[in-house]
Amino acid sequence: MLIPGPVNVPSSVLKESLNLVNHRSEKFREVVKSLEALMIKHFRSSRVALLSGSGTLAVESMVYSLIRREEKVITFPYGEFGSRLKESLIRRGAKVISYEKKPGEFFSLEEIKSVIEKNKDASAVVLVHNETSTGIAFRDLRKISEIVKKHGLKLLVDSVSGFAAYPLFVNEWKIDAVATGSQKALASIPGMGFVALSDEGINELINKDLPSYLDIDLHLKFQDKGETPFTPAVGVFFASKRAAELLDKEGIENRWKRHEACSLYLREVLKYMNFELLGNSDNFSNTVVAAIPPIPLDKLISELKKRNIEISRGMGELRDKIIRIGILGVVDDRALNRLVNNLNEILHTNVNLKPPKQCELPEELKVEVSWD
Repeated sequence: MLIPGPVNVPSSVLKESLNLVNHRSEKFREVVKSLEALMIKHFRSSRVALLSGSGTLAVESMVYSLIRREEKVITFPYGEFGSRLKESLIRRGAKVISYEKKPGEFFSLEEIKSVIEKNKDASAVVLVHNETSTGIAFRDLRKISEIVKKHGLKLLVDSVSGFAAYPLFVNEWKIDAVATGSQKALASIPGMGFVALSDEGINELINKDLPSYLDIDLHLKFQDKGETPFTPAVGVFFASKRAAELLDKEGIENRWKRHEACSLYLREVLKYMNFELLGNSDNFSNTVVAAIPPIPLDKLISELKKRNIEISRGMGELRDKIIRIGILGVVDDRALNRLVNNLNEILHTNVNLKPPKQCELPEELKVEVSWD
């Protein structure tokens, strides 16, 4: 699978997902405590809420737990998931100020700064880090956070498809909260959401006027005891703990670099094959390459599928215009070599560029991932 998620996972992660134990047992408490400790390290945060559900659950828990009704919030949709985030804010009852771009277009730092200065009564900025619907991303969250914090606003980030693929320092950059999912660059199975919090974000948590299942404060109180407030997706906790351990072995900085190296390589190859790429050197995604193919979209997807390679079509108004190739998690040089060789065959091209060394998995992780 070379789609924007779920992703292929290492064999030991898949094996761990088969664990089924009493969720009030000491064995499971150890998993909860170890998993949060690992995710705190990876996020560089103060706490991480562990949630049973999708990345969307993590985003909505973040929104409901840190945004109050009638609070004026600025958001910047530039794709399908930005629009979903806007809808979540509206359902929460926030007063949403939405500055939107057409799919494929993007915001400059100056535009963000100007919007914030025009809305002096706003109290928060909420945005999508990496937009898988368009293959475009805010590549420098640090600068965005500096602008937001300079004006005294909260910053909430949907990094469902960005976490572990870009530099991200929740505490150092003073980001209040970041949401992600297990089935993306962490390279675990679907079924867990995570919300990382800085000290500032913890102080902003609301514990009233929201559904209990979305209450991050409630989850953190149970996690203090090594538990969850509701019956969790037990197997996903085990799998995600193993995935977080493998991320620790690889080194998160190396995973950031691997994602970027693979993305840059694939973008270069597709240019030679006459694909029309979305995004540019300032805003390209490290996890999804989106492009208009040089042959009919359905034919390309079908021909790759015949060769046991699955990619995705576009979403929304781009559904029948672009293809999206997911390179999240444990996608490496072997997977991309196989993709490029098959694209050469389908398109009758002869591009023989080789992936860079940084696109390779470390040996101890490579043996757990097969691309045959």
